[in-house]
Amino acid sequence: MLSDLQQKSVWEGWLGAEIRANYFADLSSSYQWRQKILTWLILLFSSGAFLTLVTSGLPDSLSWLKPTFALIAACMSFLSLIGQNQKNAIECADLHFKWNRLSAEYAALWEDMYSEDALATLRKLQEKSAELSRSGVSFPNRTRKMLKWQDHVERHHAASGAPA
Repeated sequence: MLSDLQQKSVWEGWLGAEIRANYFADLSSSYQWRQKILTWLILLFSSGAFLTLVTSGLPDSLSWLKPTFALIAACMSFLSLIGQNQKNAIECADLHFKWNRLSAEYAALWEDMYSEDALATLRKLQEKSAELSRSGVSFPNRTRKMLKWQDHVERHHAASGAPA
């Protein structure tokens, strides 16, 4: 059986895990969107560079287009390479999954907090939470996004009866 303070810890762990799961899903989506935009821009500017190279009737006043399109396409490719948006999107999706699973485990403990092994389960969940927190330190802390998901989760669980 868990004490009142431990029960509060389960509740906060549950909500915190759910908030982080939503945050990392949102972050993954942002990285995917960035990569999609960069890919389309690279396609657009490389197509423009190709067209200016194969077009022979380009007026002298537009001769600056050839190197400009090529340079912009190269810069976008470089941004795509160093940004590692696809890799970050996959890692954030993985963290979303892990935090979501942890949230479900906290929810299960909330339903069974009077069992004999509840304290041991709580300790295991707190250890998992610490490990997952360490996994996500390479990602930015976007306060506005985190607050958005905190507000969402707190409103969602308001009817669940938060401990005082």
